Amino acid sequence: MKSIKPGRGPSMMGGIGAIFAAVFGVIWMIAALSMGAPPLFAAFGVIFIAMAIVNAVYHIKNATGKKRYSAFDITEDGEENDPLNERFGDSQKKTVSGEKAQFCPYCGTKAEATFLYCTKCGKELPNG
Repeated sequence: MKSIKPGRGPSMMGGIGAIFAAVFGVIWMIAALSMGAPPLFAAFGVIFIAMAIVNAVYHIKNATGKKRYSAFDITEDGEENDPLNERFGDSQKKTVSGEKAQFCPYCGTKAEATFLYCTKCGKELPNG
């Protein structure tokens, strides 16, 4: 069964974006304080920096870690463990007929195990 995994690229870009946000927060604080703005305006820079640090740590850990959350990479069964599956159990529940439900790997629509093509997107379903 294929599994949707987080993309390392999008996570790394989020981490890089967070670093830029932290730099922006520093520039904001320096500019606000040098212009004589009220301390409240400089506090916005501190908020930018704090949020950026949290986001940078999360995204860079997500991009470099084995267990990661997001929805961009599709992996084969057994290629990587699925953290969501470990937390919430098997995502394929039994149908009324007792067979496991099948889902289209392209659009996610539920399909009977006997279906050859997806009823929503029309693409051929993998053999279960």
